[in-house]
Amino acid sequence: MEEPSLQGFAVLRNPTRHRHFAAGEAIFYQGDQGDDMYIVVAGELRVTLDDNEINRLTSGAVFGEMSLVDERTRSATVTAVTDCTLIPVSQAHFAELAQQDPDFAIQIMRIMSIRLRNMMAEEVERQRLEQELAIGRQIQLSLLPQKTPQIPGWEFAVHYQAARQVGGDLYDFMPAPANPHQLHIVVADVTGKGVPAAMFMAVGRTLFRATAADTHAPAHILHRVNESILRDNHSPLFLSACYITLDTQTGVLRHASAGHEAPLWLHGETGAVTELPGRGMVLGAFKTVAFAEETAVLAPGDALIIYTDGVTEARDTTRGFFGDERLTAAIAAARGARATELVQQLVTAVTHFTGDMPQADDLTIVVIKRL
Repeated sequence: MEEPSLQGFAVLRNPTRHRHFAAGEAIFYQGDQGDDMYIVVAGELRVTLDDNEINRLTSGAVFGEMSLVDERTRSATVTAVTDCTLIPVSQAHFAELAQQDPDFAIQIMRIMSIRLRNMMAEEVERQRLEQELAIGRQIQLSLLPQKTPQIPGWEFAVHYQAARQVGGDLYDFMPAPANPHQLHIVVADVTGKGVPAAMFMAVGRTLFRATAADTHAPAHILHRVNESILRDNHSPLFLSACYITLDTQTGVLRHASAGHEAPLWLHGETGAVTELPGRGMVLGAFKTVAFAEETAVLAPGDALIIYTDGVTEARDTTRGFFGDERLTAAIAAARGARATELVQQLVTAVTHFTGDMPQADDLTIVVIKRL
């Protein structure tokens, strides 16, 4: 519904009330305390909410009118796009104008009524989207393993936390049908966040599961998943992945990486923390790729930590990163801990570092420990 304008009212022609703002100047910021509403006499203004543009205002428009009826802070930021002429209107000035020109007051009420109706409609739509996202989150969580593997001599623990209602991180445990002692483990991270990343994550899970049923070689699996994504993918999203096959009898693991963070190996005997080597490009970006496959043996007491960049790129209030050094130190400090305890200590370290800073990216940690 188009809002009515104040164009033509005498108040716009009173130069004694005019205030001038230069292009680029902010009239007020989101969160400011305000007492005046403003009428646009000339020029163009930009209205932004959380740095996203939501409206443009020109001559005859009014903004900030809610300050006349309540004491809440400004709900958006208004900035001059061009040199602008505005009229600030306080409560006292509004009462004066309403007495002089009742039609002016009626027009303001019409503007406020339309905006309130629009706000109500937007709130209904927001609640509908929230309900749909909540359902989407339940569906996505149902795609992730409901429990970790229970294998004698081994412990597995996981922490998964999406930055939004739904996310683009993926982890999975896939027993090999033909070998009861072989377990496939994948941790992957879709570029981006939210619904598109969640949908791409679901595709990735399906591809990994289908491919793992035919082969046990991590490099070959990544190569085939990359081919499948390129064949059918029409989105700008990519997928990093760490893929491991583990022999639970011998502790031998084979590992390949597709542009993912290197897993960290906590050596139980010495307490040293080293990277599990591996290299390769992200999935879905290039047709010609090569994935290096590495072999390692986890000894009793060793633990392997696989994670997504939501861990190392978590930020504190000064915008600093949690980083590799803090993660390595936190892992070393957890030497001797059970798998669940190790995960919890890492999550606590990240949470303590970020403080009140909102989570910026999906965060996943998978720990494999040999007893």
